[in-house]
Amino acid sequence: MKAVKLIGIVSITFMWMFITSCDNTNKKPTKVRSIGNTSEVLVVLQNEDLKDGVVGDELRNYLGIEQYGLSQPEPLFDLAFITVNNFSEMFQKHRNILIVTFDKKALSTKVESFTDRWSSPQQIFRITSPSVSEFVTKFPEYVDEIISKYSNAERQRILSVFRPGSKNKVLQEVRKSFNLDITVPKGFYVAKTEPGFMWIRKEVPDYSQGLIIISEPYESQEQFSEQSIVARTNRDLKQYIPGESEGTYMAITGEFIAPQVKQIDNFASEYTIEMRGVWNVEHDFMGGPFVSYTFVDPENNQIITMMGYVYHPNKKKRNLLRQLEAIIYSVKFRNL
Repeated sequence: MKAVKLIGIVSITFMWMFITSCDNTNKKPTKVRSIGNTSEVLVVLQNEDLKDGVVGDELRNYLGIEQYGLSQPEPLFDLAFITVNNFSEMFQKHRNILIVTFDKKALSTKVESFTDRWSSPQQIFRITSPSVSEFVTKFPEYVDEIISKYSNAERQRILSVFRPGSKNKVLQEVRKSFNLDITVPKGFYVAKTEPGFMWIRKEVPDYSQGLIIISEPYESQEQFSEQSIVARTNRDLKQYIPGESEGTYMAITGEFIAPQVKQIDNFASEYTIEMRGVWNVEHDFMGGPFVSYTFVDPENNQIITMMGYVYHPNKKKRNLLRQLEAIIYSVKFRNL
C-alpha cells in the first residue's frame, strides 16, 4: 500500500515537472533593455586600422552621410567604432549594431540580420566578406536595406517611449476629424482645427515641434506630385499658420534646400510619398526642417498629408525631427 502511494506521488511529481518544463520552454526569455543614443550605430571591426582605412570611410560615406534637409549639418547616424576584442557584454546591449568581419574562406559577401538578440529593442547586421575590396564593392548594394531597418528600429524605440502617454485629447481630436489612430505623446496640444486641417504643437523653452494634417478629396495620381503637395500644403499654411508679425506666414521653401521627394513602401498606406526639406516664415527669419508623408485613405477617398516640423534655432534638430517621423509612422486607419 505504501509502495502504491509512493508511486502515485512520484508520478504526480514527474508530471508536474514535465508540465513546468514545457511551460518554461514556451516562455520567451526576457531581454534587457537596449542602450545607446538616438540615431547611433555601434560598428564592430576586427582592428583599429579598418576604422581609419577604406572600410571606415565607406561606412561613414553611407551611414554617416549628412541628413538631408537640416539647416545645420548632422549625420544620418552617429557611428561609434569598437574592435571585436572590446565587444563585451555591455556593448552587446547596444540597440543598433553593425559587425563587419573578413574571412578569406568566404566565397562572397554575406549579410545577416538579427532582431533582439542580446537586448530589446535591437537591430543587428553582420557582414562577412572575403576581402576589403569585395566589401567596398558590395556594401552599397545593401545600404538601403540597412538604413531602412535601422531607421525603423529607431522609430519603434521612440514609439515605445511615447505610447504610455498617448491616450490623450489630441488622439481623440485626430480620430474625430480624420478617422485615424496615431501615437501622440504628452506635451502636444491642438492649436488649430478647421475642416480638412489640424495643427498640433509642442512648445517648450528650447524648441518647438509641430504636426500638421491636411486632407482633401482624392481625385487623381497628380495629387502625389511634388508641385501638388507643396501647393496645397502652402495654401493651408498661409491660411492657418500666421507668423508673429502682420503679413507673415509659414511656408515650404526651396530657395536654399530643394524638397527631396521619394516613394516609400513601409508606411500604413501602400503608396506613400515622403518629402524632406525646409520651411520658413515668409517675410521673417524663422525656419527649420520638415518631413511630410502623403497617402490616400481608401475608405474615405481622401488624400492626406502629415507634416512634422522643428524650430530649434542654431541647435541640433535631427533627433527632434526623427521623433515626429516616428509619430507620423504610427498612423493607422481606424476602419480598415
